[in-house]
Amino acid sequence: MERNTAKRTLEKLLSVCICLCMLGVMLPAQVFAEEADTAQTETVQDTTPKDTVYLSSADDLIQLAENCRLDSWSQNRTVVLEADIDLSSVDFNGIPSFGGTWEGQNHAITGLSLSQDGSVQGLFRYVQQGALVRDMTVKGRIKPGGTRASVGGIAGSNAGTIENCAFDGVVSGTSQIGGIAGVNTVKGSINGCTVSGTVYGSHFVGGVVGQNDGVAANCTNVASVNTTVSQNEVKLNDLTLDDVLKTEKANDVTDAGGIAGNNAGVLRACINRGTIGYSHIGYNVGGIAGSQTGYVEGCVNYGTVNARKEGGGIVGQMEPSSVLQYNQDTLQELQGELNTLSALMNKATNDASASSSELTSQLNDLTGRVDSAREAVDTLIDKTVNGFDIGTQTINITDLTKLTGQGTINGSGNGSADGSGNGNINGTIELVPTPEPTEEPEETPEPTETPAVTQAPAVTEAPTAAPDPDPTAAPAPEPNQPDDQPAEQSEDDREGEAHGRPRRNEPTFDVDLDFGGEGGGDAGGDVTIDHGGEGQIDSNIDLTVPSITLSDRDSITAARSSLNGSLASIIDGVSSLNTNTGSHTQALIQDVQAISSQLNKIGDTLAGAADQSEDDNNLFEDVSDSDTDGDTEGKVFNCMNLGEVNADINAGGITGAMARENDLDPEDDTKTSGSSSLNVTYKTRIVVRDCINKGAVNVKKKGGGGIVGSMDMGSVLQSYNFGNLESDDADYVGGIAGQSKSIIRRSAAKCRLSGDNYVGGIAGSGFTITGSRSFVLADGDEYVGAIAGGLESSNSITNLNSALQDSESEQSGNYFVSETLGGIDGVSYAGQAEPLSFQEFCDLTAQEGMPDEFRNVTLNFVASQVTVEAVTVEYGAAFDMANAPELPVKGGYTAEWSDFDHDHVVFDQTIEAVYTPLDSVVQSGDTRNGLPILLAEGAFGTAEVTLTPSSESPGAVGTLLECWEITLPEDHSDSHVLHYLAPSDNTVVYLRDADGSWRKVDTTEDGSYLVFTAMTDETTLAAVEKPGIPLPILIGGAVAAVLLVILSILGHKHRKKRLTEKAEQERKRAEETENGWFY
Repeated sequence: MERNTAKRTLEKLLSVCICLCMLGVMLPAQVFAEEADTAQTETVQDTTPKDTVYLSSADDLIQLAENCRLDSWSQNRTVVLEADIDLSSVDFNGIPSFGGTWEGQNHAITGLSLSQDGSVQGLFRYVQQGALVRDMTVKGRIKPGGTRASVGGIAGSNAGTIENCAFDGVVSGTSQIGGIAGVNTVKGSINGCTVSGTVYGSHFVGGVVGQNDGVAANCTNVASVNTTVSQNEVKLNDLTLDDVLKTEKANDVTDAGGIAGNNAGVLRACINRGTIGYSHIGYNVGGIAGSQTGYVEGCVNYGTVNARKEGGGIVGQMEPSSVLQYNQDTLQELQGELNTLSALMNKATNDASASSSELTSQLNDLTGRVDSAREAVDTLIDKTVNGFDIGTQTINITDLTKLTGQGTINGSGNGSADGSGNGNINGTIELVPTPEPTEEPEETPEPTETPAVTQAPAVTEAPTAAPDPDPTAAPAPEPNQPDDQPAEQSEDDREGEAHGRPRRNEPTFDVDLDFGGEGGGDAGGDVTIDHGGEGQIDSNIDLTVPSITLSDRDSITAARSSLNGSLASIIDGVSSLNTNTGSHTQALIQDVQAISSQLNKIGDTLAGAADQSEDDNNLFEDVSDSDTDGDTEGKVFNCMNLGEVNADINAGGITGAMARENDLDPEDDTKTSGSSSLNVTYKTRIVVRDCINKGAVNVKKKGGGGIVGSMDMGSVLQSYNFGNLESDDADYVGGIAGQSKSIIRRSAAKCRLSGDNYVGGIAGSGFTITGSRSFVLADGDEYVGAIAGGLESSNSITNLNSALQDSESEQSGNYFVSETLGGIDGVSYAGQAEPLSFQEFCDLTAQEGMPDEFRNVTLNFVASQVTVEAVTVEYGAAFDMANAPELPVKGGYTAEWSDFDHDHVVFDQTIEAVYTPLDSVVQSGDTRNGLPILLAEGAFGTAEVTLTPSSESPGAVGTLLECWEITLPEDHSDSHVLHYLAPSDNTVVYLRDADGSWRKVDTTEDGSYLVFTAMTDETTLAAVEKPGIPLPILIGGAVAAVLLVILSILGHKHRKKRLTEKAEQERKRAEETENGWFY
């Protein structure tokens, strides 16, 4: 009997729940009807079916562009690209507005060249809400003149869906520049797109999208972004008020990323392979996003990141997201209040137009932000109509037919047979929704050109803080455990995360019910219940985030992030207006006062009560440490960096800085800001969770961290760093954070660290550090520790003893392994920064499910950036180089493994193959008169020729001057040309081969050297002086030479005398003939 009563009571309870939930579903419709008059008027979409348009030539495309000057012409129309189209010699200025479906059919539009003046430029200037553009490649140069803001390869501004598209070429402009879209609005989606080529601009420059307020997923960038000096120049006449208001330093390049320049929406499962930024130039530069307040999940960066300040492997700078708890009634009230504010802004703009161009510009900017906020509210209302509470990420139960469960009910009551009566029931019921299959996105990212190691990181179970390294396994956590003890993940969960997919949790509901009521009704059968009456249910529901479709969840996150950012910027802008209206007309002053009053009303709406935030000190509340898997605002989750990060100030493997950015001075970020005119307490969040860095981080001046360079606020949770940070001249270098004034929990580092002051395995200087593990080699001048170099108290470095007892911060459950380091500034503290033996450390990290790298000492033998072999060695043991892998052969080079201390190995080392170009000539170390005795031509490395004195002699005639055994470096040649510096001018060279035979070699002279060819087996050289001529022979020769000279002289005189006599006879005969004397 009691059992049946309990069953009926439970049935009544569930039926009352159904009624209440049905009532909750019906109420919003009524509110919508009441608010319809005040809602923003939206563009009426043309739903009339229209003829399909087919494009196969440049003329077809030009005609389409002309038709699309009217925004409604393309709505509800399909355009099919039937062939590749070349626009190289065509005057084409883009498609003004597109609202239909574009079927690219994998065709290409090439030769696109847009150079006309103007902003919002691309193949499509505007892609409307609800439009779809897909399956197309665009190649060309998008380089407009004039203001040239909001420029993209596919679209200047996207409010629809762009999927499976590619752009190859050049995109450039001033601000909001992207390879696919300049701006992706809160309702825009970019999925499965690829960019190659070059993208550059001044502010908000992304490989895929410049400013992302919507969703970008499964995209890949291989384009270079702002990688030359000329691409990093900002012209003053290009600056706009929007640049000044939104950027860190308007006259310098800011906010550049491999996927997005700035992200206020969702970036999911994206990959960057391009180089981002130029050395020592630019602020807020990241491998995925330059700056962000939205949500980044499952992204991987391979590209090198270069920045002046705030450079990060994933995000350059993470700024806080203001989390406001919305329910549907609040959103509808906010919708009406924003409509009123918009009308006030328009009136103020009209009044200011005749008074001040400066104020007009400011008001125009604020009007745009109000419009963005209104659009975000509309999206949230639309997405929450089915019963989702967006702010808390919980579900209001609206369909109990999908819930099954069991529980215990205890109660008492009385009643009559007809069902009337009353009772009180207390109980606990566990409800589990019937799972519905969730389809994967059609365009799941394929790991093209991506080795297995480069997939999005699998989230390993985070270590839990353990005050004592007890090897006993910890009990399994409860489903609703606090954040510092995360629940275990299934293999399916980890496998899904490894491929960058969102986790699909099966939500469980633990509902504590307190029911009291009375009523009457009739019931019959075992299945149906008819009842009447009234009741009250007070419930407290704790649950993990429900499994919802990718598009809905991402759209909600993007809209909420955009609304938060818009509201914050509106507040700051109105505060500025309040200080600039003193000298203007009374009407304008009244306008601004009305705007401020309206903001106060909005603040009352958001806060629920104006008296909850009178104290300015409570304006911002950092709730990062209470992060759950379902929280998405201001968060980077499950991302991996494998690229090198370089910055002068604040470089991090995941993010350069986690801080509020509200100051135009790029060297000194503002730490707190806000306006008391808005009666609301902001719950700010900046979270890095489940991220891994394996790229090297190089910082020149200060603030280098394996995860984050500088951390003023937020939380780093269960993240790992394996990238080295070797910056000898920099201060604040840490395995997880360079300088942290906030919270680091359950994170671990294994890396090499070097710096000047404040060098720590977890943080160079830290505040709250709990449950973290360190296995590092650290070197610095002062303040060096295996956990932290120093500790922060409030906003300054403090005395360690005071900091360790500071109630504001916490250091607990941190363990490390090191033979040389103390825990904090050279001193270890039990339970706070405590050393373990290597085996104890291995046992603890295994128990906590940390990666195997923390339990292994590995020698990585690498040749030409490719791992030849990874050899695991025992901690502290010696390594025999005979066990080193064989060196890969490289033509024209000699090779050897780089030297390292292999007698006592206590840490991972990378041993590089050293390749030396083969030299054409090597020389001996032995010299004569400052010159090498022997030179050898061949294909050798850097080794010398070795000469060893020998007593061998060829037995030749002459004097043996010297004999050498020659050892040449091996080069696999049969012969070599040798250059020998002989000890005397009268030298004969002999060579002996392997069988002992000597041969005299023929030599030629090359300066002071005798040159000859030696066979490989001729390894002994003998220098023999030629024998001299005997003295008698020399004298005889000299006498003979003298006699020859004398005889030559005498013969010459005799011949001369005879010639004279003959000439005299000829003269006389001539005279006799002339005188006629004849005989």
